[in-house]
Amino acid sequence: MIESIANWLLYVCLSFVIGYTILQAISQKRRPEIMGDKIYLISIFITPLLLAVPVGRVVWVLSNQFGLSWIESIQTVLFEYSVGQAWFLSIMIVFVLITWKNKKNGWQQVILAALLVGLASWSSHAASIAGWGGFVGNYIHYLAVTVWIGILAVVSWFSVDDKIPSPFFKWYSLTAAFSVSAIILSGFLLMGAIVPEYVQSWLLTYGQLLLIKHLLFLPLLAFGFHHLVLGMKAEITKTGLTKQSFKIESVLAFVILLISGMMTEQTPPHEVVRTLQTESITPMMQLFIGDAVQIGVIHLTVSSIALITLLLSCLLFLYGLYQLLKKQTNYRSVISFVIAIIGIYFSFMMFVEVGDNQVDETVYQTLEQALMQNYEESTELVVLKEMEVENERYVVYTVNGDDLVAERLIKVEDGYQRLPVAMLTIGGTSVREEEQKIRTFRVQSGNWHDDDFVYTYVTFGMIQEPEDVVRVQVHYEGGSYIAQLENEVFLNVTSTNDAWDDQHPIDFLAEDGTVIETYARNVMEEGVYCH
Repeated sequence: MIESIANWLLYVCLSFVIGYTILQAISQKRRPEIMGDKIYLISIFITPLLLAVPVGRVVWVLSNQFGLSWIESIQTVLFEYSVGQAWFLSIMIVFVLITWKNKKNGWQQVILAALLVGLASWSSHAASIAGWGGFVGNYIHYLAVTVWIGILAVVSWFSVDDKIPSPFFKWYSLTAAFSVSAIILSGFLLMGAIVPEYVQSWLLTYGQLLLIKHLLFLPLLAFGFHHLVLGMKAEITKTGLTKQSFKIESVLAFVILLISGMMTEQTPPHEVVRTLQTESITPMMQLFIGDAVQIGVIHLTVSSIALITLLLSCLLFLYGLYQLLKKQTNYRSVISFVIAIIGIYFSFMMFVEVGDNQVDETVYQTLEQALMQNYEESTELVVLKEMEVENERYVVYTVNGDDLVAERLIKVEDGYQRLPVAMLTIGGTSVREEEQKIRTFRVQSGNWHDDDFVYTYVTFGMIQEPEDVVRVQVHYEGGSYIAQLENEVFLNVTSTNDAWDDQHPIDFLAEDGTVIETYARNVMEEGVYCH
């Protein structure tokens, strides 16, 4: 929650900074008089503090999860992580903006403010997932939003009087049109990289937030179109109502930015089916489909009730647009838009239908054949441990000697059947390069989850040093469990109704039961892949 609020405040502050610097660079004849010096300075000062929030989180993870000292963690983040580098550079830019004395070269301040937006984009999800392409797409998206909304917010809340000069509408309408075009284009590009399975993502909180964000964008576009029409008029009437509509649009934009901030604490679902192994379906989706989906899929289908709801909602939205453009009655427009968006959302949910589970009915004669279905032919798999539990087989194996994977399969009379994406993966640095690499996954749904309990805890890993370890004892909050070491790996699966504390030390035991060493583990993984 803290990081969500910090990200939202960061978006708001950068919007004010961009909007204020652009307006200061514009001739006074082409803009209203602004009294936003204080909010500008406050936004400038707060920006590095907000960028420091993810820095603190990464430092904490390195210190508590990987055993680095605080000084080592800080140095590592500042010099090797994009969040640390972005924070350090932001301090330098903020210092220049605060001490800037030459007001005649306002566009140079705009460039520096745009660089601040670039630093925020540098440490984004898109940049971490898609590299430079993701960074460029996210930067264009982010910059377009701050330009459009920043100017709007500063004018609506910090202009001296209600009268907005006509020349302002001329250039701002064009700027807003270009910004919206850039937002839509870059948004589609980012979705392809971050959420390739858009409809499937509605099963998860991230997808629900993304859908709500997109729906709220519709009334935002309506108000933007209203202001574009005003910009085409020779004379602006009802200036008080116009400024009021500016405020409504800016508030709506900040609500959308709040949703964007909330999305930063959710893992983008690149593969929804795989994510559902450890995450539950969002409660809102469960209202419409129940618990019918575990590792299945959803699709959109025709529904008469949903179609009628969608049609009525669209008509109500058009009525709100008519009230905004012709009557210029803001409150009727807002009420119509709110009801219409709620109706469109519920119609989309009613369009959703549960598809068939992705179950592979093929019977594979050998274990290796079944496992290889997840990988290319050139991939080298080495099975290190097998556990038979009733009619299932738990397998731990390495992938090209780097990743360590635990997978569940079904044992049948003539061979093995695969469960859909029933894999938990320890990736990152090669397991062969570390003396010990152990992780625990806290599973609440999917193929690793025991439906008779709320939680299933899966702990597995590789121990190369010390050499005399023959078994391990995992100390969860709810009890201790012993697992045998085989080919330097072990696996322990435990289910319970209790949410155990993240701390769960692991004792390395010799043949006689003597504790050789204790592996401190202070975190549990919530996804299906970890470093």
